[in-house]
Amino acid sequence: MVGILQRFRTYIFSRFKAPTILVASFAFLILFGAILLCFPFSNAREPMGFVDNLFTATTSTCVTGLTVTSIGDQYSTIGHIIILLLIQFGGLGLMTFISIVLVYLHNNLEFKERTLLKDALNKLDYDDIRSYIKDILKFTLAIEGTGAIILATQFVPELGIVEGLWNSVFLAISAFCNAGIDIFSGTSSLIPYNGNFVIILTIAALILSGGLGFAVWIDWKKKLGNIIAIKRKLTLYTYKFRFNTRLVLRMTALILLCGTVFVFISEYNGALKDMNFIEKVVNAFFNTVTLRTAGFSSFDYTIINRATKMIMIIIMFIGGSPGGTAGGIKTTTFFLLIYALYCQLSERRYMNTMGRHIKKANFMSAFSIFAMYLIVCIIALTILMMIEPYESLDILFEIVSAIGTVGLTVGITSSLATISKLIIIALMFIGRVGPITIALAINKNKKKESKVRYPAVDVMVG
Repeated sequence: MVGILQRFRTYIFSRFKAPTILVASFAFLILFGAILLCFPFSNAREPMGFVDNLFTATTSTCVTGLTVTSIGDQYSTIGHIIILLLIQFGGLGLMTFISIVLVYLHNNLEFKERTLLKDALNKLDYDDIRSYIKDILKFTLAIEGTGAIILATQFVPELGIVEGLWNSVFLAISAFCNAGIDIFSGTSSLIPYNGNFVIILTIAALILSGGLGFAVWIDWKKKLGNIIAIKRKLTLYTYKFRFNTRLVLRMTALILLCGTVFVFISEYNGALKDMNFIEKVVNAFFNTVTLRTAGFSSFDYTIINRATKMIMIIIMFIGGSPGGTAGGIKTTTFFLLIYALYCQLSERRYMNTMGRHIKKANFMSAFSIFAMYLIVCIIALTILMMIEPYESLDILFEIVSAIGTVGLTVGITSSLATISKLIIIALMFIGRVGPITIALAINKNKKKESKVRYPAVDVMVG
């Protein structure tokens, strides 16, 4: 096994660059999963066509959650296991798992492999990649395990030991990986449990844990270690969180607060009308959390009003935080765009915040990500509006849900035309891998930048 993995690693990294490997690994996983789901042993009833199984494999691997059928009813236990593995491998990345195996077998990581992991996990540097991916595995197992145990206290009494435990494990992994897929009968997601705060808040905690990013959790680990050291040595040394951690936590808190308040007010007499006050607050919070690329729902999205849809589209477009299992342009990207605009309007020369100076290159990267996501969404919206009879806002909701790897729907996914499903599949893939990564993988011919510098010119804008 070790020899096979080593030869595979050597062959792959000697022939392809990191972005190409990253894109190819997800494509391979999706195709392999789709083929497995086509077999009768994966289905509890008549198998669907290849495109629908490809849709399911893509939504699982890209941890999105959009489905064309009820996962619980269509697929057998074997099919559910395949989908769960796709979610887990897709959430962390196939190459990440291969590297984890090699690391635990005491093999060194080559430079290209460390580059791949750095890009795949949005790590800022190459420092101690081995320990980093070990911590990722530990955090993943610990958080998913804890979530499954808590959920089991609710599902086992209701569904029995075997089915209750299986649903708990599936939901815990699906929530932590921000997949939003469940194996309950029907397509009601968590609506039957919107009054069970243990289930709702546990799922929300799992979603946030995966969506914050592994860098934040590793930073928390260092903080905890220093707190323990303080008690032991009785020193006054304190560990300050990294800038990225502080920024992620602040942006996450701000988006959750604003989203919760808006959903609560907007749907008070709408989708939330049959709940009491506390249930309305909790479910408004939960559905704001799930908008950050999770895909679970605790109320009916087909009856929400247009203003709620628009705000939800914005939150889905922003997504979670970098370096985790969430999608979207990311909270840090959104912050850089807004803060750069603020600095421009206030005529500030430098982007200084929280005691740090943000480099111009960071803003350019943020703008590139935003622009590519926006362009892809506009193109997809134009095409689907020519094909589908639905309102443009509903189609936009579906598009952003796909590219943001959210998985929420206003009820039109299953009735989309085949070509529309293929477009949604492409959007889910782009959203999980990233449009820039795909562009780098496709662009094999690197043109050297000219050393000639022409006279500067001012371009009229605005």
